[in-house]
Amino acid sequence: MPDFPAGVWDYAGVNSFGATRADDLADHPTVKPTALVADAIRDVTRTAEIVIDGFMGSGTTILAAERTKRVAYGIEIEPTYVDVAIRRWEKRTGREAVLADTGETFARVAASRAGENAGHTDTPEALPPIQTA
Repeated sequence: MPDFPAGVWDYAGVNSFGATRADDLADHPTVKPTALVADAIRDVTRTAEIVIDGFMGSGTTILAAERTKRVAYGIEIEPTYVDVAIRRWEKRTGREAVLADTGETFARVAASRAGENAGHTDTPEALPPIQTA
């Protein structure tokens, strides 16, 4: 049985005042402290093991996995938050994200997609609601 820490974990969240608070809240409404997630990952995985995040949001789990030398996989339904997660990862690691299928960098793909979508109003908010039986 793993040796889990006892007691209550106490971490400053984005609702605490700090240097990155405004930026974190601008990115996502519920950004989690990376240190908290990193400690949780360390408690239940070993170096190089896989961590899966089914609700990636702003990418905190991916950042925590990077910090703890784990391999992270994530999924996020909201494209805006996928972009946030990628930008946070690039900023924290100093590396460029690359689209596996084409080898293009995230910056290049994002710029290309922005040009393709200029003037379009087919965002999910502009589409009619889905009818169910």
